[in-house]
Amino acid sequence: MIKHIVLILILLTASSTYASDNETIFNESEVGFSKLYVDGFGVNSNGFTLILRTYERLQGTRFKPFLVDVEYSLTTQGNVIYSKRVEQITLPDENEGISKLTHFPRVALEEGKNYTGTARVYLYRQGVPEYYLTASSSFTARNDAEITEVFGDGIGASATIKSKSMVPLNARIIFTLKQGEKIIETKEAAAPVIMSNEKEKTVNVLWTNSLNEGTYMVSAILEGKNVIDRHDKTFTVEKRTLVPANATRQAAKTAPGLTSFLAVLAILIPVLRRKNAP
Repeated sequence: MIKHIVLILILLTASSTYASDNETIFNESEVGFSKLYVDGFGVNSNGFTLILRTYERLQGTRFKPFLVDVEYSLTTQGNVIYSKRVEQITLPDENEGISKLTHFPRVALEEGKNYTGTARVYLYRQGVPEYYLTASSSFTARNDAEITEVFGDGIGASATIKSKSMVPLNARIIFTLKQGEKIIETKEAAAPVIMSNEKEKTVNVLWTNSLNEGTYMVSAILEGKNVIDRHDKTFTVEKRTLVPANATRQAAKTAPGLTSFLAVLAILIPVLRRKNAP
């Protein structure tokens, strides 16, 4: 009987030791433990998204990781083309301890090429960052952009373009001017060669002739290998008002204070002449 009890105690001790060696829990302080869960990871032509959670839903336990480092990298065909380590990121414990981290690499990607993005997380233990886990995903680089604004008037049109990809934009903008169902004119211009880390840019075109009074619509299509985005804008050209030639002279006669100003000027001119006389 005693032998059986001793054997059971040995087995329990061995099981406990195995579990503690394989659990990735860092004893951060006497207040609590530090543990992280990866709720999501994604990477595309624009950048990284990493969702970390410091809350154990099943047991209702809140862990306290305090600080983490995240090292982001991009590789293609076995070569590292980008690497950046972001240090001392604070992870709060509110909102079930969920933190959404984003990172945008400043490196030009090649359209149609395959890349692998990796995020390595380091958890601080006694003030020193120690490796914790790795998340990775692969993607194919694609052009991605949007038209944020379109403007049209009687003399031309414009479109403002914002890139959403680190692939340099290779596209064109096609402006189509319509009045009702009738196509009046089509203009085409090269889109700006921009990436997502650059400011949006505006492209302008002029109509061949000034438009007559009426309501029009201009369609701006951003087109690369495929149609990337489209934006329509309706505008109205008002009736032009011609100003009579004598309107300026009449306004000068009736402008408030103009007579007084001329009177003062007539007095000052002789005085200035006397001062400047030799």
